[in-house]
Amino acid sequence: MLQQLEIEGGIMHSGCPPSLNTGVWLRLMTLTALTVLMAAQRPEVFTLMVHHGRILTALNSSVSLACELSPLFNAEPLEVRWYRSGDFDKPALLYRDHKIQEDPVDPRYKGRVSLTGGLDRGNVSLTLERVTLEDGGEYVCRVSNAQWYEKASVFLTVKVLGGTPVVSVAEARGGGGRVNVTCSSEGWSPYPTLTWRNKEGTEIRNGREVLNTPDPQGLVRISSWMLYAPSDTDWLSCTVSLSEEEKKESRILPRAPTEGHWGLGAFITTLIILLLVVSAVIGLFVWIKKTGFVRVSTLKKMANGNDKTESTEKPEEETALAGECGTQTAKETTTQCVPKEWGEVKRFKVDITLDPKPGHPYLQVSPNRKKVYSKTSKEPNVSTAPHVLSEDKFSSGQIYWEVVVRNGGIFNSFLGEKQSWYVGVATDTATLTTGVVPLTPQNGFWVFTFKKEKGCCVYDDPQMPVSGNESPSVLSDVSADILTTLGVFLDCDRQMISFYDADSKVHLYSLFNVVSSNTFFAVFSPGLRDTCPLTVK
Repeated sequence: MLQQLEIEGGIMHSGCPPSLNTGVWLRLMTLTALTVLMAAQRPEVFTLMVHHGRILTALNSSVSLACELSPLFNAEPLEVRWYRSGDFDKPALLYRDHKIQEDPVDPRYKGRVSLTGGLDRGNVSLTLERVTLEDGGEYVCRVSNAQWYEKASVFLTVKVLGGTPVVSVAEARGGGGRVNVTCSSEGWSPYPTLTWRNKEGTEIRNGREVLNTPDPQGLVRISSWMLYAPSDTDWLSCTVSLSEEEKKESRILPRAPTEGHWGLGAFITTLIILLLVVSAVIGLFVWIKKTGFVRVSTLKKMANGNDKTESTEKPEEETALAGECGTQTAKETTTQCVPKEWGEVKRFKVDITLDPKPGHPYLQVSPNRKKVYSKTSKEPNVSTAPHVLSEDKFSSGQIYWEVVVRNGGIFNSFLGEKQSWYVGVATDTATLTTGVVPLTPQNGFWVFTFKKEKGCCVYDDPQMPVSGNESPSVLSDVSADILTTLGVFLDCDRQMISFYDADSKVHLYSLFNVVSSNTFFAVFSPGLRDTCPLTVK
């Protein structure tokens, strides 16, 4: 039996029985009633449901920050505000009076945010497009009406895949067939994982050190180093990863020193090189001894009024050299050359800038690269030396720079009195040291140090002491309460370093045999127990 239904003036024929049509209409009416009921339901008290844990997204992608009402009801009459933690008055998005407001909003999010969850269904999720590195952090979802409000936090992390790891090998201190293997990679977010593996794929955990260093752009530089005893067929891999799918790997074949099976040609070549090196060292030692004796003899003859010299000496050169040399302090030897006046040293002043990436997690370098300070006033448990190096390298000539080691006046009262610091130079090989070592010339450090409980002191080279004191030499006549600006003069040609009170223009101390196989770096340590900075003038 055919049934006829009139729909907008037309006839729709249906072969279904009347009971079936009636069931369809009942379901339709029930669904409509539920929708109207949900729209009309507006509870006075509600809560918010958000994603627990961090939401990860890639750079330049789109991401949804989920936020829903509980119980679900129409949110169109409510106010919805999404803002960064601490920026309530500058929201990323503000929905009010049934529309998204143009003001006040954070201009960084203009044209990049929207509500896409469906307000009529109680979904107030925020969609963020073209994600930038600055978008990472805490977001607050706040929903309110005239009687009630609720808010919840959502955390967004922006993923950035860093550069390919750079792996290098250097001979380990002390030898023993081991090498020092290092791996570093820059430009990661969030903090990545670094893994060492051998050729069998077995992870190496023993003896490794890992350091994460944030940069000013919010990205992370990760580095690791370890001692390794390789064979000729072993290779190592260094993998830096955010996940199993997001990783970068580099491999290296660290060669151990060759042992046994020397060829005749290799043996003869090595023997000749060794003889040449020994001859050069002996010749240099004899020359240093001879020139030092000539300088002292010339100075004594000038003091006695006797200007006669031996036939092998050059009077003009020695007289000029004597004019540039002078004693250091009343207690120090006069067999080495130092600038006689502080004014002569001042003319060698250079502009020093600090490395913006300190190798220590508790140190921070200022944006202008002129100040370094400790991030904590507590004594942390550390395994690396607490200093920062200069960007500049020195290998020849004369260089002078000044460091403010004590803040005076109101700044000293506000920041507090410094507990410790040290300033000086280090060799390029000493800067690769992975652990804390004594700041001695044997370890490649020539520094002027201060500790509140000891005062000012230096570490002498026992093979050539400058004064009669044992290492370290405490400078009892130097008052830390008076010393504000320390002047440092490095004479690469004469292999010496001198320290001055730059405000009083007084020479404090000099160290000799300052020798590097390659280059020097300036060293600055503000200590680890106070936040007062060291400032390069």
